[in-house]
Amino acid sequence: MIKSRLKEWGISSMLSSVSVKSARDLMSIALQAEREAIRRYSQLAVSMHEGKNESVAALFERMVIEEREHERLLLEWMTQENIDENPEIDPVIWRDPQVSTTYDEEARDPYCSTPYKVLAFAVHNEEIAFRFYTHVAAESENEAVRKYAEILAREELGHAALLRAERRRAYHAEREASIAEPRLNPKAIHNEVDLLTAAIQIDRHLVDEMNVVEESYPKLGPLIAETKQLISGNEQALNNKTSPGEDIIRNLEQVALYNVQMDKNANTSDSRLQLLWACCDRSFAFYDAIVEDTKDETVMLAAQKLTSLALDRIGVMKQVFGG
Repeated sequence: MIKSRLKEWGISSMLSSVSVKSARDLMSIALQAEREAIRRYSQLAVSMHEGKNESVAALFERMVIEEREHERLLLEWMTQENIDENPEIDPVIWRDPQVSTTYDEEARDPYCSTPYKVLAFAVHNEEIAFRFYTHVAAESENEAVRKYAEILAREELGHAALLRAERRRAYHAEREASIAEPRLNPKAIHNEVDLLTAAIQIDRHLVDEMNVVEESYPKLGPLIAETKQLISGNEQALNNKTSPGEDIIRNLEQVALYNVQMDKNANTSDSRLQLLWACCDRSFAFYDAIVEDTKDETVMLAAQKLTSLALDRIGVMKQVFGG
């Protein structure tokens, strides 16, 4: 019988990659992990209600809904791939993350938890899952296991990116930031010209942020070069095309002014890295929302490509910064 009880939701004590013998094992572990997240977030929602912390309870309840959707999609995927659940895979046991951060305990405390701490807690768990699937993909000798582990890792990376974007908004809200952060508005994208114009500004800002920290992180060099090539390619694609619409021009102007102000206030290495991560997270969430909302197939296909590139970029940055 496969020994698969995961005593801690962390790479150090999850299954070693050699224990994942088949795609069936891997997918069953992923399914159990989603069910454990549902169980745990449900428990925390009840705890928050008991502590009269209704805003945080509502956030945990929303996360339960999202995890149930992840479970549904995973089951649907398994059906499509003709993979049945392995009954020998025991339930995942999710102990609290053992890292030295205040949100570990405070996120679960019904009297002092906040949306920011809850989201930080959730981001941490998504990133640990990403590391597990990445480890399996790198170590397994089974081609099918590697394939599915890479897809699962990518999914977790995407979930973490979206949660980090929400965490950042929660952080600003809790600190009542004096400058309201303007958002890239997917509804301002009406055609491919609007989308490529936005992508160019996003990538230019990203290059600026990476240039600031490149001296300390020289491995960013290839990513900077690749991003510059993307800018050049998008600029060429816009040649001889109509001008972007007023909606996206105004939106981009607001974002640019905000970025200038944030750059002035970022006077530590940590704050510079936070701005860089924020740029990546915002762009991923922006493109992903366009894919979901647009009715224009050309825009959707272009946004899908940009979403994939943004997710790849986040993966490279995690390697560079060891996140």
